[in-house]
Amino acid sequence: MKKRMKILALLQRLCFPCVIGGVLGLIFACSDDGNGGNKWDKPYDPSLPVKITSFTPDSGGMTTEMIIRGENLGNDPKAVKVYFNKKQAAVVSTRGDMLYAITPRLPGDTCVISVVIGKDSVSLDDRFRYFTTTRVTTISGHPDRDSVANGLLISAAFKDPRFLTIDAQDNIFVCEWSNQAIRRINMEKGEVTTLIGEGGMIGGSPNAPDVDSDGKVVIVPMDSKFTFYEFDPERLWEAKKFEMLKADDSDNFTCEWKHGVASCQIDGMMYTRSHAGEIIKFDPKTKKAWLVSKDIETGNDSFLAFHPSKPELLYISLYNSKKIGIFNVQTKEYKQYSNGIYGYQDGDIKDARFKELQQITFDADGNLYVADAGNRCIRRISPDGIVTTVVGLPNEGAGYKDGDPSEALFKWPSGVAVDSEGTVYVADRDNNCIRKLSIE
Repeated sequence: MKKRMKILALLQRLCFPCVIGGVLGLIFACSDDGNGGNKWDKPYDPSLPVKITSFTPDSGGMTTEMIIRGENLGNDPKAVKVYFNKKQAAVVSTRGDMLYAITPRLPGDTCVISVVIGKDSVSLDDRFRYFTTTRVTTISGHPDRDSVANGLLISAAFKDPRFLTIDAQDNIFVCEWSNQAIRRINMEKGEVTTLIGEGGMIGGSPNAPDVDSDGKVVIVPMDSKFTFYEFDPERLWEAKKFEMLKADDSDNFTCEWKHGVASCQIDGMMYTRSHAGEIIKFDPKTKKAWLVSKDIETGNDSFLAFHPSKPELLYISLYNSKKIGIFNVQTKEYKQYSNGIYGYQDGDIKDARFKELQQITFDADGNLYVADAGNRCIRRISPDGIVTTVVGLPNEGAGYKDGDPSEALFKWPSGVAVDSEGTVYVADRDNNCIRKLSIE
């Protein structure tokens, strides 16, 4: 729904009379081809090659208006596909020697522009430079209020919001740890509600949640033993408490002090990890559970996330050891990913340093986002293992301030989640706020 609304808004902006008159009216005006016709009337000819000769501008950000020149580009924008690296751009208009496209969101810093028509696919050696803009805003909560209130985003209040997850409909679920409550943010309606915990305890503190492999049912691990909560939209988000049931063919496990859960696309199972280093999987429908491995970094609280394109790889942030590990659920092999040296340093994953590692999550492109609460920032690890600080100022101390990366401040960012459009949400625990990191 949100994506359709954004596309509609973009098309409305592009079709605004001044744009039609100033851009499309200029470059796609009727041009005589010498034979009494117009170049833009000529359809694509599959017997002739497609060529692209240039594009302008040579750099920009999201929704930059691009002119791509060439030959045999046809007159049907629906038949033309334009890619910036692997991200498809919107093609607005085309004529035989020119087309008009809009840059997609986050295609990469340096982009190969490709044009595909019929069986022809062509690109230029020249590269388009994509400039990323990042800004932090507070979507709900108040740093000067340590209380709970439901209602509209602007008036809602949170108490100790630590962990997040987002379902396929972009609902945001917030686990308030010491308040022992689970809240839901409906971004479409702009409101906050309490699912469970209002006016009473829920039997422990809720930890880092995840949705099932269908992206629908939210599952929340509780601190002790085998207990979880689930929230199903088909039951109108009614809270259901359950316990894992050790399968008859499983070895024994304790599952004491589990802080995260993650869904696996390979087998549809939910995976969790205990403080003692046990990795356990369970069927979210039958609740039957099996011990997968043991003695994986014992004595560590941990948070989990599966890689989106390598779903056999379970990434584990280890709070006590200050490092990240990778467990292969198929081969049961474990390896250390980061070095575990306490501190702050960006760069190659072998050299990077973290402090208080909390929740982790992936975006669709395989970037791993890490809530580095001790450094009061959000870190990003690229698919090739380069660590950067996306937002937050580790050397400036704790604080509260929205804005661009050069000024935004956090106190204890412990929860992180990414929605379907790549927007990053942060649970800023000590500011009692839910913050949004827009990367475009």
